[in-house]
Amino acid sequence: MASRTRPSQSRPLPGGVTDPLLWRLAEDVAAAHQPDGRGDCRNLLCAGRPSPCPPLRNAERARELAGTGLRRERTAGGEERRGPTGTPLPRAHRRSAA
Repeated sequence: MASRTRPSQSRPLPGGVTDPLLWRLAEDVAAAHQPDGRGDCRNLLCAGRPSPCPPLRNAERARELAGTGLRRERTAGGEERRGPTGTPLPRAHRRSAA
């Protein structure tokens, strides 16, 4: 049986990740739902939906939930700062006091 590699297998876990399985799954979904040259999701399941598609947004949220003490950084102009792989830096998972 041929083994497949997933993008998350070649990336080290970021500091603060408390749920490695969720983070790796979210990384793989996000990698599969990146925009094409026109700005549409390149994944066949999304059938050309504009990016970010719902699976990509869910993957970004899952990455946030997979860690604690992480926050998405923004530049002074309000743009998201991106890490060395081009992915947005994660935002802190904050729970409201209910």
